[in-house]
Amino acid sequence: MFFSKRLLPGPVWTHFLAAGCLLYLILGWLFPPPKPVLGPPSEARLDLMVSGFVRMTGETPSESDMARFIDLELRDELLFREALKLKLHLRDVSIEQRLIRNMRFLDPTTEETDRALVARAMDLNQHLTDEVIRRRLVQVMSQLITASSGADLISESELEQAYEERKGEFVALPRVSFSHVFLSDASPAEAGEVLEQVVAEGLTPREALNYGTAFLAGFDFRDVRWNEVHSRFGREFAEALVSLVEQDPSRRGWIGSITSVFGQHLIYLDAYQAERPQRLDEVAEQLRWDIRSFKEQEVLDEVVQAMMASYEVRRQ
Repeated sequence: MFFSKRLLPGPVWTHFLAAGCLLYLILGWLFPPPKPVLGPPSEARLDLMVSGFVRMTGETPSESDMARFIDLELRDELLFREALKLKLHLRDVSIEQRLIRNMRFLDPTTEETDRALVARAMDLNQHLTDEVIRRRLVQVMSQLITASSGADLISESELEQAYEERKGEFVALPRVSFSHVFLSDASPAEAGEVLEQVVAEGLTPREALNYGTAFLAGFDFRDVRWNEVHSRFGREFAEALVSLVEQDPSRRGWIGSITSVFGQHLIYLDAYQAERPQRLDEVAEQLRWDIRSFKEQEVLDEVVQAMMASYEVRRQ
């Protein structure tokens, strides 16, 4: 202790204490404690992802798809663990109600209070094994991370820049407004004769209904797209109406009779709006949503990567 007494005066025991602390720090630096293990990912959850992918796409997942599924599963497991560390499951009403419902399902005749049921469910580790609770905790942890990201603060310049970059995506589809008179038992020739009479008498669509019969879907259609016309009247009717309208888009009034799967229809065209680019004010809310979602995802990805640095990640 000769050298230590020269550097650190005092009782001998303080020298041993200092030497011990120094040795502890050196050993901790040379041999750090092992990191907690994250993974490998749950095979059952990966199988669910694969089956969902096949059902949606009709294809077998590629290697890059499987890598993405593994990343998602590891990310969710990480967020789940971090949520448990913060004891978020003890402060969430939805989780509490889920545990109560689980316990009452297991024992419908129980007379225990809700508080007692939650405590018993926790003792049974239901908050660790219930998939609904797991998804809820992952969601809450994600929201907690992104809440302070400032993603809601979107400037007008950001909005305008996003609009310019994606302007080609925003197109207002054609819309048509029309009324019709339904002739259920008429032939195309008979429908043409009725139309001539309606035009000769100068009848409005409402007045011309006296020549027709009831139609379950109604008689007036306002600002509908062509796919809506197709779904209501069938492909043949939609294609015929498109042809009539596009012959003279500016024309208004009685424009002809059309055959559908139901019968004959006399068509009165009220308005037609051709396809056109959408203005910024029309798509601003969608752009704000997309920008906010992108920012939140960036923040979440960064935080998850930082958190993963404290784990030993096993992908398989």
